[in-house]
Formats: sequence, C-alpha cells, structure tokens
Amino acid sequence: MKKIFTFFPILFLLLAATQMQAQVISNKLPLQKKALQTVSALKTQNPHFEKCGFQYSMEQANAKGFNDALYEQVMQQLIDIRRQQNSFGPPATIYTLPVIFHVLYAGSIEPTPGIGANIANINIQAQVDQLNKDFANMSGSTYGVAEDMGLRFTLAKVDPLGNFLCEAGVDRINWESKGWTDPSTLSSTSAVQTLFDNTIKPQSIWDPNRYVNIWLADLSASGLLGYASFPALSGLSGLNNSETDQTAGVVIEVGSVGSTTVPGSAAPYDLGRTITHELGHFFGLRHINGDGNCLTDYCADTPPQSALTSGCPSPGTLNGCTPSVAKMFENYMDYSNDLCLNTFTLNQSERCQVVMANSPRRLQLISSNTGVSPMPNRIFFKSAPSVITETATGLCPRYKDYVVSLGIDQAATGNATVSLSKSGTATDGVDYTIINPTVNYTNGDGASKNFTLRVYDDAVVEGTETIILGISISGTGVQTAPACASSNQVTITLADDDYNFNIDNLNPTITLLNENFGTTTGTNAIPTGWTVSNSGTATNKWVCNNANAATYGFTGNSLHISNGNTTAVNNGTAAINYSTTVTTDARVTTPLFNITGLKDLNLSFNYVCNGEVIGTDIYDLGVLYYALNGSTSYSVLTDGLGNPAYFYQKNTLTNFNLQLPSFIQGNSSIRFLFRWISDNTGGSQPPFSIDDFLFTAKSVTVQTAANASATENVFAGSTENIFYSADGKILAKLTNPSVSLGCVTANISNTFSGLAPLNTNAGSYQRSTKVFTITPAVANSTASYQATFYFTTAEMAPWGTDVPNLKLMKVKDGVSLSSTLNPSNSIVVTPTVDDQRATKGYVSYTANFTGGFSQFVLVSPNTVIPVSLLEFEAFASGKKIILRWATAVEINNRGFYIDRSTDGIQFEKIGWVDGQANSSSRNNYIFDDNFAQPGVQYYYRLRQADFSGTEKQSDIRQAKIKGDGIITITVSPNPARDKIRVFAGGSLQPANITLLNVDGKKVRDWMGINISSNNTHSLDVSGLAKGVYLLTIKIENEKKVQKLIIQ
Repeated sequence: MKKIFTFFPILFLLLAATQMQAQVISNKLPLQKKALQTVSALKTQNPHFEKCGFQYSMEQANAKGFNDALYEQVMQQLIDIRRQQNSFGPPATIYTLPVIFHVLYAGSIEPTPGIGANIANINIQAQVDQLNKDFANMSGSTYGVAEDMGLRFTLAKVDPLGNFLCEAGVDRINWESKGWTDPSTLSSTSAVQTLFDNTIKPQSIWDPNRYVNIWLADLSASGLLGYASFPALSGLSGLNNSETDQTAGVVIEVGSVGSTTVPGSAAPYDLGRTITHELGHFFGLRHINGDGNCLTDYCADTPPQSALTSGCPSPGTLNGCTPSVAKMFENYMDYSNDLCLNTFTLNQSERCQVVMANSPRRLQLISSNTGVSPMPNRIFFKSAPSVITETATGLCPRYKDYVVSLGIDQAATGNATVSLSKSGTATDGVDYTIINPTVNYTNGDGASKNFTLRVYDDAVVEGTETIILGISISGTGVQTAPACASSNQVTITLADDDYNFNIDNLNPTITLLNENFGTTTGTNAIPTGWTVSNSGTATNKWVCNNANAATYGFTGNSLHISNGNTTAVNNGTAAINYSTTVTTDARVTTPLFNITGLKDLNLSFNYVCNGEVIGTDIYDLGVLYYALNGSTSYSVLTDGLGNPAYFYQKNTLTNFNLQLPSFIQGNSSIRFLFRWISDNTGGSQPPFSIDDFLFTAKSVTVQTAANASATENVFAGSTENIFYSADGKILAKLTNPSVSLGCVTANISNTFSGLAPLNTNAGSYQRSTKVFTITPAVANSTASYQATFYFTTAEMAPWGTDVPNLKLMKVKDGVSLSSTLNPSNSIVVTPTVDDQRATKGYVSYTANFTGGFSQFVLVSPNTVIPVSLLEFEAFASGKKIILRWATAVEINNRGFYIDRSTDGIQFEKIGWVDGQANSSSRNNYIFDDNFAQPGVQYYYRLRQADFSGTEKQSDIRQAKIKGDGIITITVSPNPARDKIRVFAGGSLQPANITLLNVDGKKVRDWMGINISSNNTHSLDVSGLAKGVYLLTIKIENEKKVQKLIIQ
C-alpha cells in the first residue's frame, strides 16, 4: 500500500505578469530546504512532509504487546491520584531537563556547522529558547485551559564522562565516518525508524537517565518530520512499549529546527514546533484527534477532531465531530503549520507531570546534573549569523544590523566588561562596525548580552570577505574556556552584492541559448551539449523527438519523458508517455552557460507535466535545478521569495518564465538540470516535457538621461565604486579616494544635446553638453581620486575623429560653464580613453584628480588652462621629505616656489623649481627637503609664478619624518672651498662647532649657532690649506665628529 502524505493547498505562483507559470509548492517541501543549500547528490524525495511517525511507532509497539487500553487505564488512575494531591491545578514543580542534540551530517559535503544538515549553533540555541516558551505557556495562547507543562530545557554542559562541552548541548556526528546509511536516502517512515532504532541510536545515545536525547538529520527523502519514543509507566506486562535505554529519545528533520525568530529551512514547519510536538509524545501526549476520526486523546479539555489539521485554518473552524465545536488547531499536538501553534492544555500538562513522576528515564532526568556547568561564569558566542550579505535598503548610508549574542552558562561571579575583538578580511569601520562596543556583567547576572553588528552597503566590487569576532574580557566576573576556541570566536562570511557588469550599448539583451529542439523525425535528437542521465530503471527516460508532441501543443520536437523501448527511442517514435508502475529518477542537463558580467538572467520554456496528485497528496512531478561555476552540486531553482520550481498537474501547454534570483549574478557560469521523479503506483499523462528553451541575460548600458543619479557610501582607498542609476544604467566610477567621503552622489546635471562653446583665459574651445557632477554629502575640497565617465556612441558623434584625443575638464561647483574659466576654478587633464564604440557602443574617459569634487565635461583636444596641476604629494623618505607634483598644461609658467610651515598658517620659502614656460604635455617635478626635523609635522604648498608676476597657490600637503631620538649631522658641500653649512637633524638646540686639522689643533670655531634648519648661517672656511680636517659638533649632551675635505 502506498504511503499517504498530507499535502497542503498548492500555491500557483505567477512568475511573470502576463504568463501562466509552473505550479510552485510553498508547503511541506523537503526540496525547499535543499533549495537553500548545495547538495552533491540528488536523491529521490517526496515533495511533502509527514508531520510525525507517532502512529507508526504505536503500531510497532502494539505488535510487541503494548496494551493501549490498559496503559490509559493506569494513566487515568495516576492522574486521579495527582488531582487529589494537587487539587487539580497547574504543576507544583518546574523541572529543568538537560538536552543533548546529536547532529548527523555528511563530512564530505557538510564539514562546517551551518552547511546543510550540519546545522548552525544559532538554530539549536533558538530551538531551546522556543521549547521553553512553548512549554511555559508563553507563546500567546488565548485559551482559558492553556497551561504550563512544568518542564524547561537546558543544553547539556558536560558529556557522560564529565568532560566540559565547548558547544553546549551539541554532539556532532559525521555519519560517513561511522559507516551508517545516509539518512537523506531513506524513503519511508519505517526505513527511518529501522535505521535509527537498530543502528544510530544504540551507537550514539547518551545515558537517557541523564539526558534528553534528540537526533537531528536530513530526513527529507522520507517526508518525515520526526518521531519520539513513547513513555512506559511501569514494569507490568502491557504497559511498557518498545522504548529502551538504547532507543529513548526524539528523531527530528533538521530543517525544522529553529524558532519564530531564527527559522529553520523546512517551511511551514521551520519555527521549532516539530520538537515541541515530538517532546509532547515523549512525555506522554497523543495526537489531538486520537489518531482517528473523532477519537480521544484522553484529555477532556482538547476538543476531538475528525482529522489532523492542514495549514492554519480560520478561528472557529469546526472539528467535523458530534457535537460540532470549534477546532483547537493551535494545539501543539495537531498538524497545523508552526506559525499557528501555541497551546498545551491543563489536562495535557497533567499527563506530562504523571509521566515525569512515574515513567522510567523521565523520572531519573529530574535529578540529572549534566545541565550544570563546571564553569558557571563561562561566556561564549551564543548566536551570530554565519553568512550575511551587505545588501541593504533605504537612504545612504545604507546598512543592515545583525545581532551577535553572548551566552553565559549560569551567571557572572562579579563585575566584568566585555568587548569584541575584530579581524578578518573585511575592514572595520568600512565594511562593518560594532554599534555598542562593550557590554557589562554584574555579580549574579545570567542574561545573554547582545552586540549590534552593522554591515554597510557600498558600491565596491570586493568579493566575499570575512568578519572574525573574538571575546575580550576586562574584570574577573566572567571567563571563557581556553580549550573551547570554537565557542570563543565566530567567523561571519560577508557576501558582496556589487558586480562588474558587462557594458554593452549595442547588445543590451544577450541570448545565451534559444533551443527549440528541432523538427527532425526518425531519430533521438538530443541537442549537442545536453546530457541525459536516466538512473535506476531505464523504462522512463528523457528523449527528444516529435512523437505525439502536437497532441500537447508542441511544434516540432520536444524534450520529454518516454517509456518507449530502445527501438522507439532510436527511430524517434518514443512518445510523451510514462509507465506509472515503475519508480523513476530521470535527469537531463543543459550546456554550461558563461554568465560572467551579465545581469537580469531570465529563463523561459514551454512545458506540460501532469504526474500524480490524489486529493491533496502529490507523488509524480518535475523539478528544475541549477549548478554554478562548473560545479556538479545542484540546488533547486527558486523564485525571489524562495519558492522552488516544481512542475505537475499541467496537461496543456504552459509557459514558465523566471528572472533568476539576484544572488546568481556575479558567478562565472550556470548549468540547469531537469528532473522527473515518479513512484510505482499510478499517475496521469503527460510526464515532464519541455520545448522552446530560451535563456537570456542583459548587459549594462550607459546612462544618458538628465538628472539620473546614484548615491553610494565611499571610503578611503576603496576600489571601483560603481555608480548605477535606479534603472541599472552606469553613470560613473570612483576609484581610490584619498579620504573617506561618506555618501557621494553621481549625477548627470545636463543631458547631451551636441557641443557647446567653452572659453578659458587661454582661448576658445568646445565642450560636451553632457555634464556630470560628483558631490559628497559633506563638502570636500582636498580629496584626490580617480574618476571614470561614460558616453554613448551617439553622444560622441559630434566630436568626429577627435574622440580618442578629448580631454576632461573639472570645473568647480557653482561656476558657470558659460563663463571664462581659469586655473582658480578649473583644470584640464589628459584622460585614459577606452574606446568601445565599434563593438559595444560606448567610450569611457578615466583621469586622476585632486582638490575635491566638481562638474566634469569633455573638452576639445587643444583646450588649455595655464598650469594645470595634476597632482601634488608630500611624503617622508628616510631622513628627508620628498615633494612630487605634475602638470598637464603650462602656459607662461616661470616656475614654483616651495613654501613650508610648522603650523599650516605661517609659511616660509625653502626652495624654487623652474617651470617649462609653455607645454601641452605632462611634466613631473620633484623637490627634496633635506632640512626637515624628525617628529615635526610640516605643511607644504606650491606657489606657481607666471612670467607676468602673478602667482597661484596650491592646496596644502602634510608630511612628517618619524622621530627616533637620534641626532644626525649633515655637512655640505663636502669637499668644500670657501663656505660650508652644517645641519643637525633630531635637535633644535644651538651647537658649538670646532674645526681641527690633522694634528688635532683648532683652526676655527663657532659657538652657540643654530644648525637645526635650512636657514643656518654659512661657516667660513676660506684661507685654509687644502687637506683633511675634523669638525667637532657639540649639541645637547652629544658630541658628533665629521670629516671635512678642503680643496
């Protein structure tokens, strides 16, 4: 007999506004979990979940002699006794029970917590929190009979040998290394219970008298969410079921583990209520319908039901029994969606309390101390996101906040302040920041402490980065466990959402494949690059021909499932038809598509796919997968809401059209896999069949509209801040700014309408009417940066052959482009030109700028402004400071005065460098300040002087030589003739200088002179005989000797 699964109403998702799409299942889907992770092998799976295996377990127990009626008779007697003792009230005692989660995972594909079945600790912590809310009647029940169950749960702190658990309550088990069968391949409830009860539980259980054992595994192929062992009451024959010390506990589908705040992946059973339900069984509760039509669950305050509930009905929905009353579908022992469960009742609480007082293993759990930490003041990372994205919405600066939580085993023993250490490839203060840098503990404080991790959304293409957080403690009130590195540090993966999209104005939409599968008859016409894999029986398989394709509306060939024999397959007569008595898992993959630099990936095809649906139960269907970057690990394709693409109950031609989720952008390649899954008992034609496969993508185009803008958060040194307008078109790119600029807006302030006249103090020229502005929210007049601007072929047409030679002009904000421009308000630079007009229909111009932000226009190749300073920098190099600058154009330039200051206000001239008079090419200049003192902050500026006598000052630059406390002496020139100058670095004190000949006799001296700057006096050495002399310099408490040669 076929196993029947409850399957909730189907969501028909319209994936494109004008076309009817695939039926997309949003309820009870094991493959919905798979859509959120990568799996290396595809397994036959049921597209629905069975809530629990209780009924099957009880059938097995009854077969072994368990007497239901006698059990409930004794149970009622014990309840009556309790009522007499406790006056029929809520639980008098709250028991806290230690829990151990045995996490089963595949080490070869799920080696790290947070991947696949190797569930992250945050979900386990959240699950325990959810259990404690549910069992404490704190989840919002509105029923007057709702009651506290008298149980709380805590994560185990020690293992059975008393060793400290670094990851509280977690026992991670690589089932591959144990040689166990892969749980994700088990296709039925009976297979799951056989493997766990006979193999996994006996080999991994911790003493059930000291721990509540919960096994987590990927059970998606079975459709089972979980099952629990049912408690015995005594040693009397017929009252003990099959639970033993080797099998006591709960088995759970791992995707259901979580809470209302940290969901799992098995929606709509992803809020942690599956474990609540199964622990209800573990502590003696039955399904609310008594596992039959209006049967009893032995709790008078839970109304009977004709069947277990699907979904979340409307309040007041009737129970289908006599008398007819409203359902209590919110009860945890129903099958409702997690979202609407919130109730245990008083009678259910009484059963639980009786079990705790009488049942083997539950009774002993009361006295277990495995939930008590040997380090009660230990703190640890309780929860933190494992993978996050920088994507955020709102106004700049855009950001998204995440919670990083510290837990404590019991309570602080004194005062302490805790902060987070930060490392990893992401940059603190740029990619992220911690909003509240410290948290405080006081004596007895047992609360969790939260930090807010704020992640900024920028426009930098930087790839995936990591944020590594550690725990730093000041004080003695809390501590970490040194041996538990994994609990003292978390690594968060930060995914980038910025991409270097391909720019193509000529071909904005790209067809990656348009496959109609041809019209050939007489052959199996599988297209080149498509690969068929028909596993198991080859009765139902993928073929390509036109046999009965027209019956379903196809034109020419279709790619379809057929049960035709080998001859029919080879001669092209294998029709669209499948055998309904053969289990099938047939797959076909597309070619590999290069999607580098492409956006808005869109897939469409026509299909039919009926399969098997009985009532609300589904059995045969088609599924669509994808794999990225050449991988053979496939995931179910989903829409933007996470709904997977499943295909069934369509026997007329239907169009599927889906823009792929944005996270697929930025990868290098993609391949699709079409899969047909069917069982061996019934079904309806036709099977999965497709035609007219069309896969397209888009390139970015260049923005031309006036007032189109984009605002991004720009940090110092950031590479390639790309500005895309709201419609996805590229405006500009800003690279390597010298300072953090905050929010910067790139805008087209005036659109292209031809060329316009341009006047400078050197003559008349032409400019483009397309004008860009780059504007920081906080004005900046000193930043240096590289900027790139984009133009279409049409915008460049008026320039003719001048396009490769055009220059960029930067004009100060507020200055009219119709005025006569001069060096005080504008600069002309020679850019790097990327001319892609022939192949992609655009040109970009890139140049380096200094002095803040302005308007930017293209200008004639011969446009000049006298002395256009391209760059100016000052930096320390050894014992001197080097000034470097460059000009793009010089007109009437006599040269440059070099001025220096120690306060940025009072400047003195320290040098001069000749200019090039007149030049239209780049000129580079350098000046060495050899008379700079270590440890002193110097300010430098250039004063450009024309032959006409006018001067123009540059922006100020700063530099400092690192001080080391060492005095250095420089003598120049050496050899000398008449005059020398002596300079002391590292001291500002006056010096006494004595000149000695080779016989050691003094020939000259100079007392108390200033040798600490380049304005020191010249020392007269004229009249001395040629030869070698010694200069003795006494300064502060040091004596320096230098050799001097007189020529």
